[in-house]
Amino acid sequence: MSSVSPKQSEEGDGEKKSNTMENIKHIPFFFIFLCTLCMSSIYSNPTVYQSTINFLHEFRNSSESDFYEEVDNQYDPEKQTSRDVIVKYVYYLSNPQKESLITVTSVGTVLAATPITYAYNNMGFRRSFVMCAFISIIPALFFPICVNAKTYLLAIILRIFQGCSLAAFIPYVCKLSVFIPFDHITVPIIVFAYSHISEIFVHPIVSHMASSSLGWHSAHYGAVITLLIIFFVFVLIHFDEDFKERAGTIGFCNAMFEYERTRSRTFDLRIPYLSIYQDFRIWVIFFTSFAYGCALQLFYQFGPTFFHKVVGHSEISSAYFTIIAPILNLITSCSSVYLYGKLANSEQNKMRFFNTVAFGTCGIFLFALGFFDPVHHKYIVTVMFILASSLLGCSYAGHLRMNQLRSGHLHLFLLVNIFIVNSAAMFFSSLLNVLIAKNTDYSSWSTLFIVHAIFLIIANIIFFFFCSSERANWAKEGYEDSSIQPYRDEPLPQFPL
Repeated sequence: MSSVSPKQSEEGDGEKKSNTMENIKHIPFFFIFLCTLCMSSIYSNPTVYQSTINFLHEFRNSSESDFYEEVDNQYDPEKQTSRDVIVKYVYYLSNPQKESLITVTSVGTVLAATPITYAYNNMGFRRSFVMCAFISIIPALFFPICVNAKTYLLAIILRIFQGCSLAAFIPYVCKLSVFIPFDHITVPIIVFAYSHISEIFVHPIVSHMASSSLGWHSAHYGAVITLLIIFFVFVLIHFDEDFKERAGTIGFCNAMFEYERTRSRTFDLRIPYLSIYQDFRIWVIFFTSFAYGCALQLFYQFGPTFFHKVVGHSEISSAYFTIIAPILNLITSCSSVYLYGKLANSEQNKMRFFNTVAFGTCGIFLFALGFFDPVHHKYIVTVMFILASSLLGCSYAGHLRMNQLRSGHLHLFLLVNIFIVNSAAMFFSSLLNVLIAKNTDYSSWSTLFIVHAIFLIIANIIFFFFCSSERANWAKEGYEDSSIQPYRDEPLPQFPL
């Protein structure tokens, strides 16, 4: 049995630290920024519809304004007289139909997760990422035409197809894992930042475009043009001399789409799937992530509708009120991660504290919202709705930190699982809104708030009792899954950019 002297140990630690610093120096920050910008532009395309929903039609659920009247002159040949007849027409796309077009997007995301993963394994990062961009562009181009043509079923199909593009998160996060040390506490903030960034910029820009003489169609076409420009830059940029040499030999396009594959390092990925999914605490993390995703989508997806239709703000004001939630989420997530390292408590207690702050605060404000009338307390309801979402970012130091500690080197695999859980939460939250909330009926919205509040409190109680900072056995080095050892022989691209 060999022993290591303190001196050797110090030298080893020093060497490891210097290697880490060397790796940090070589992190391609601009490339990571560009990939995040690309992911934000893909996410923005489905988000545009959520901003333009208030501009499609102006009418209410189950009310007279659902219909419009036209005077038609009818001639009676027997009496040889004519008379004016009032014909009542229903507007195209009722409120439940418009909201269902939000709901189905997440269905496409869940369905596309496996095909996009397969594409990434076989095509590499660039090709699978660019493919997702094209999947996002095509539905966005035809969606306004489809709505004008009053083909609701086709609109549903286009929105599902558009949701497939959000699975670009899988190649995106896999590529980030090459350059970022995935045991760092800020990793979840970095990989999920794209959703907050796109929400911040999309709502005000789209609302101004839709309310202008350009009309709501222009917002969809503007998002497509933006995505094309960003991905054009992404495709054009190359990073080393080897690429230039290969481009000169086989041509630029061939080098762009084959170069990554020819230089990729591969490794054997053995994931103890059964052991992971038999771990009860992993399901606690999934359930907590699901509750978090439901609450977040309530603020992000239906914020414009709530502020405009229920509270009574203008479309432009509603857009600016909506972006406060993602801004505060980014601030609180960064602050909680910073404070996490400063507190002297145990890892377990710190995770309990931050998760309780996030879920408890949101749950209390949502519950209280159920007892205020926006007619008499318009600005109180507005402030409380914003405050309810303000501290949700603290959960990055809560259940997402537990996921990181428990999964160890398999953190990447669990992050993809959490992304799929969040997509399911997007569907469930939208479905609840369609089934419960009516645009102008605050009592139905208050019911929705109370349901979400109870859901958050239950999720936090479960997390509080089962929170653990211990590394799972299946995440420890040398672990062998005694029940099944699935082997994945597809090579995963690692290098270059």
